[in-house]
Amino acid sequence: MIIDCHFHVDETMLTLEKMIEGMDKNDVTKTALIAPMNGTMFELDSIFQQGLQHLFRFLILNIPQIGLGIYDGLVKDGYLKLYGNSYKIFTKPDNDIVATAIDRFPDRFLGWVAVNPMTHVSVEEVELYLNKPGFIGVKAHPFMHEYSIKALDPVAAMCETKGMPMIIHLSSEPDSYKYLPENYPELKIIYAHAGLPFWKKLWNYVKNQPNVFVDTSSDYLNPSIVKKAVESLGYRKVLYGCDGPYGMKKFNEYDYLTKKSWVDSLQIPDNQKEYILGKNFLALID
Repeated sequence: MIIDCHFHVDETMLTLEKMIEGMDKNDVTKTALIAPMNGTMFELDSIFQQGLQHLFRFLILNIPQIGLGIYDGLVKDGYLKLYGNSYKIFTKPDNDIVATAIDRFPDRFLGWVAVNPMTHVSVEEVELYLNKPGFIGVKAHPFMHEYSIKALDPVAAMCETKGMPMIIHLSSEPDSYKYLPENYPELKIIYAHAGLPFWKKLWNYVKNQPNVFVDTSSDYLNPSIVKKAVESLGYRKVLYGCDGPYGMKKFNEYDYLTKKSWVDSLQIPDNQKEYILGKNFLALID
């Protein structure tokens, strides 16, 4: 069973029907959905943009003091700024969109409850969603919502107690990837985008943390970085995800094959790829 652990539902970019069509073409059984984090965002297919992405990856991997500075500059005044364009960040994610998608296609979709502790969301409100069919854990975005990882204490404690995972897009707050594993040792954690923006430092740390994983999602990554993450962590610590529909260039034309090919192209046995493509995630939400 192939499961995409990280995909946003935004029908201004990709309808649910088209999403399922793409899943079927690529043998993806289920997708774990997240509310949209920002406004509609189509990307240009340009050599200039590809060059910037390549430079960013190189700096994060090899000269992180510069790469982190660029990373921090991507969010300002409530907007995500990419390649000369600005996209409004949604302060309070709309989890009802995810709930509706699960209600329509319960056999194809799971759901993450997206939280922003800066909106003073209560643990009780989060629990209401977690008690709905199909919801499997909590998504947090310290990067876009600009808060310290410590603000997640109440939700992290609740998820640890319930045995539910959290998926987190980290900010550049120093050593923030260590905080939750060290304070909530039984909490199951997935660091999105292979642990961006720390990558190598985070991989070295995560390999010794039994409940901490990374996913392969996003155009922040490429096949080389996914390969490095798997080599550093091993196949049991990596989860397949797309981060769609972000990265799209046209309405209703999402390319599932590219992200899946990053895993398919790994020089490891097929039974190990099966763990990355679904078995690791199933064990987390079991």
